Amino acid sequence: PWMTTINSDESSESNDDDIRKPEQPAQPKEEKKTPPFLWGTLPLGPVIATRLRSSDRPSPTSVQCAAFTMLTATQSKNNKKVPTKRTNAIIASPTGTGKTLAYLLPLLCTSPGGQKGEGTGGVLIVTPTIELACQIQREVDTLWPPSADGKSSLFVVGANDMNALGDEDKEEEDVWSQGRTILRSISGNSPLIAGTPKMLRMLYREAESIVKRPYDVHPFTKEERETSVALLSNLRAIVLDEADRLLRTEAVAREAAERKQRKIDQRKRAEAEELALGNNARPPPPPKKKRLIVARQTQTELLLRDLPVPSLDYVQIICASATIGRTMRRQLMQILGAPSADAAAALITGDEDARVKSKDAEKRKSVLLPEKLQHAFKVVDISDIDAGDKDADTDDKDLSVAERNEERRIAATIQGMWDTMVKMEVAKPTIIFPGRVGVERVEDELKVLGLEDVRTLRNLSGDSHEANNAEDSATESNKWKNIPVYIIGERFARGLDLPEVGNVILLSPPSSAAGYAHMAGRTGRSGREGTAITLVRPRNTEVQRLAAIAETLGLKFKEELSGVAGTQ
Repeated sequence: PWMTTINSDESSESNDDDIRKPEQPAQPKEEKKTPPFLWGTLPLGPVIATRLRSSDRPSPTSVQCAAFTMLTATQSKNNKKVPTKRTNAIIASPTGTGKTLAYLLPLLCTSPGGQKGEGTGGVLIVTPTIELACQIQREVDTLWPPSADGKSSLFVVGANDMNALGDEDKEEEDVWSQGRTILRSISGNSPLIAGTPKMLRMLYREAESIVKRPYDVHPFTKEERETSVALLSNLRAIVLDEADRLLRTEAVAREAAERKQRKIDQRKRAEAEELALGNNARPPPPPKKKRLIVARQTQTELLLRDLPVPSLDYVQIICASATIGRTMRRQLMQILGAPSADAAAALITGDEDARVKSKDAEKRKSVLLPEKLQHAFKVVDISDIDAGDKDADTDDKDLSVAERNEERRIAATIQGMWDTMVKMEVAKPTIIFPGRVGVERVEDELKVLGLEDVRTLRNLSGDSHEANNAEDSATESNKWKNIPVYIIGERFARGLDLPEVGNVILLSPPSSAAGYAHMAGRTGRSGREGTAITLVRPRNTEVQRLAAIAETLGLKFKEELSGVAGTQ
């Protein structure tokens, strides 16, 4: 009872105080400031973290967080021979999730000497194209800015070598190998080196020859020898960007499937022959001989074989791609001589996509593509291409019927592309993959139609594009006049990152589902919305090819997508 009385008294006193004292305004809670050395939850250090935040990347993606934790571990979980080496890993996530930063951040943050202290050639990045290597260079320049003289910390092999040669150097190029030319262009400290496997093999072969052979036989400068020694002694990590293409995984998978089918056919034939023998019947005729297409050893495998290390157990190997399957993991297992795929490299995927656990089978198939990416197609009208000689234009008289028909197919495809663009409600930056039509043909046609900002790989920034003063062919083209339109070949689609792109147009279906994933995935990146439109011609196998791709990737085409296309 006395406790109750005391509480009541205190309550009444507090009520009196509330009456006497005016209400105080609520004080805003102080927000906890993120420590400057953190980028999200990743301890990158204040310099790199600040540079990332200033480049409109406020926080890391799930795959970047998972990769940083795994790749910066001080001891390898899958290397018993060299336990102090960091973990090998395969980074597999959809296009547009930041795989480049996922491997760059751990490599830069674990650098033994930092930007200025790590020796030349500490990290080797292998890419299928020079253009992708140049794009990675731009990412590195964001994290480790170039020096005062404009020299990047990442040297791209073959990017400027031949263009920078003077007349005297070109004469010497006839005497010395191309590897010597590449070696001479590495001036100063280049802790990261990127390039295609063939060019990198030339570089390392030349460096090895300089170190092993005496000066009297092959003269070289002091700088060339120092660079060669650094290249042969500093290597600590290798990155295979777009690893499935570098290792030609599709060709290996086709060979494996064909060998498996041959074994099945041989077993069935043996059973049929045995059954015929038991019934005193004539055995089945021998099958037609079919040549087995064997996947040859790739330049990447030869590069890994010839690297200046006692074995691949002494370097960290990182693979990255959106299309990684069991075949590629088995390839890496064989290259490293590991007992299993898990022992060869850890698999990094980030947070599991909700689509993986979906009850809808089509959603589970679509995990290779951005979640907000929409898909559409347009049937190209080519009903008049077989008109023959009756409708031959005067300019086409020197062409055969087949050549005229092909020219009409191309014209119909370009017209279908333009109709698709005109029907879009809003003109957005667009990538066009021209297929067999060709980059130059599409570029010329768009300029004739009045577009002034048509770009190719030679001019992705658009700084030097030539304005086309031709009058617009139609009033609908006005909205496209100054919109960036990129014309890119299929083989250069991988890794291309143009964040502002809202549409992708494929002038024909690609040859594989992986090709579609990499091309369509140039839009809808980093959680943005995007649209991929494929043009198909009904009189060949393009419809069937697109249907097979849709089945593999679980694509659902919209009946109407911003007035663009339908299920015709």
